[in-house]
Amino acid sequence: MPEELLRAVGERVFPRLGFSPTDLLWQRLARVVQNQARQAGFDAPEAYLRYLLRAGERELDRLAEALTINETYFFREPKHFDALRQLLPELARGGGPVRILSAGCATGEEAYSLAIAAHRALTPLGVEFEVLGVDIDRRALERAREGRYRRWSFREQGLHHAQGYVRQDGDYWLIRADIRQRVHFEQMNLVEQAPAGPFHIVFCRNTLMYLTPEHRKAVIARLVKLLPPGGALFIGSAETLDAPPPELERVTLAGAYLFRRREAAAPPATSPAHRRGEPLRVLLVSRSPATRVVLRQVLQAQTGLELAGEARSPAEVAERLRETGADIVLLDAVTDPALATAGRETWARATPALTLAGPASGLLRGTGVLVLPDDRAETLRGLGEELARRIRTVAARGSRPAPAGTGPLVSLRRPSWERLLLIGSSTGGPAVVTEILRRLPTGLGLAVLIVQHMPANFTRSFADRLDRLSGYTVREAATGDLLQADAVYVTPGQHNTTVAHGGRLKVELPAPGDIYVPNIDRAFLSVARAGLADRALAVVLTGMGDDGAEGMTRLAAAGAYTLAQDPREAVVAGMIEAALARGAVQKVLPADDIPSEIARWAGSGRRALVGQS
Repeated sequence: MPEELLRAVGERVFPRLGFSPTDLLWQRLARVVQNQARQAGFDAPEAYLRYLLRAGERELDRLAEALTINETYFFREPKHFDALRQLLPELARGGGPVRILSAGCATGEEAYSLAIAAHRALTPLGVEFEVLGVDIDRRALERAREGRYRRWSFREQGLHHAQGYVRQDGDYWLIRADIRQRVHFEQMNLVEQAPAGPFHIVFCRNTLMYLTPEHRKAVIARLVKLLPPGGALFIGSAETLDAPPPELERVTLAGAYLFRRREAAAPPATSPAHRRGEPLRVLLVSRSPATRVVLRQVLQAQTGLELAGEARSPAEVAERLRETGADIVLLDAVTDPALATAGRETWARATPALTLAGPASGLLRGTGVLVLPDDRAETLRGLGEELARRIRTVAARGSRPAPAGTGPLVSLRRPSWERLLLIGSSTGGPAVVTEILRRLPTGLGLAVLIVQHMPANFTRSFADRLDRLSGYTVREAATGDLLQADAVYVTPGQHNTTVAHGGRLKVELPAPGDIYVPNIDRAFLSVARAGLADRALAVVLTGMGDDGAEGMTRLAAAGAYTLAQDPREAVVAGMIEAALARGAVQKVLPADDIPSEIARWAGSGRRALVGQS
């Protein structure tokens, strides 16, 4: 297949979908072109490509539809449906039918799941509802309208949650007729338009991650306009909004993150004087993962203090204050260059050092800012009551300076790592990785390196989401990072990460021959070459291709413990099957069982576990 012809077609098709043209997407385009060429009766893909470049827009639209990734199943991410059940009675009080949108509905499993949840919550209240599913893929919508699904569409707990609303017919399960009547489907490209609103609930999950930043911003802006005040937007658990529109407020409900349209302009943060008897809420700001870990533990151990949230830079303070209404900003001086000198020896009151322009500046009125010295000294763990006393002093004095400190603090001693967990994944991986990290205990002496096939503009937000949802400190890897316990490093998109002797990381641009980027094999092989295999556990999860198989083989031969997700539950089993074919996998487990197996390995020792397997 001539690369120049494939590129010419891709450059015409990708903008229609708003897709970010990653290496994996180019590979998918090549496979789709081969399939479409056979279906259209062409002898070779080259002839089909030339035909596409001459043909009208409709042929390119058909190719674009075939490129969509229709990965879905019933009641995927159950916490979102737990939150939905709590929201629906509240939204029903506004009168009229409750309208729900499934944006990027694929073959309809999500739309019918929404209808089932709405029927259970609203029918006892006598409230009507309707669900609209929209997608660009015409063939997927035809399957959705049939309401006939095989067992695979109900994997995990889907069949349990749908009980009473489906009936078995041979190898298929059929959606109950009264539910199908409440669900309608329309072909629509969200990059170009949105359906007619309003909608009380919008589910747009695992769609935004494939879009360019510009298209993602435009789609979100359209969806926000569909929501009435109080309406809710759900995105995938592996997704995040780079800069949420000011109309949206991020909230947590039933353990799930979602966004709600504000009823009115957000009020300024409540002064501690108006909340007497309640804990002081502290917003922790530090660019250092290790500093955040230690200060998080210090704050949680003190009565009368509550960790309201965390930020990595002063630039993030305004958004976090809006979300949390924190009383105190606790700022690591090293994080803000303006404080690098002033904060070295003493605690300081430094509101002017936080440069917040426009409306954001008002958020600091009544909010104390306490600046910590940098981490040159030896430990922050001993602060305890002294930190609590200084926070209370700043809160009580409002905008007046806090007293000077009593001398330099001892610097932070970074926790050492004992074992290294390596995770490689591709298509479908973000959701699985998120769940594994969420359930993985801390305190195991684990450093974690994640290599996820993902575009450059997604890995930072992926790391941020993992940081919020897990007990681990998570960040994008950077050259020079030294592995630390209870810390997770995500390989940046369009780069590779390798591990050197002693656990020092190196991030570099891909080599010319790298088909997959970030490259799992390069990370795994570097651990073997560094002599760290006997301290490592390597896991291969869902994904297309064969990346990770060679590295897994070398690691296993060098003494590493190796696991793979059960291929029967993987979104795409290619990477797992490639590793199995090489004999590199010592144990195959469902994703739900992987966190406990990692914990057993870390606690009991690799050799004992290998003997049990």
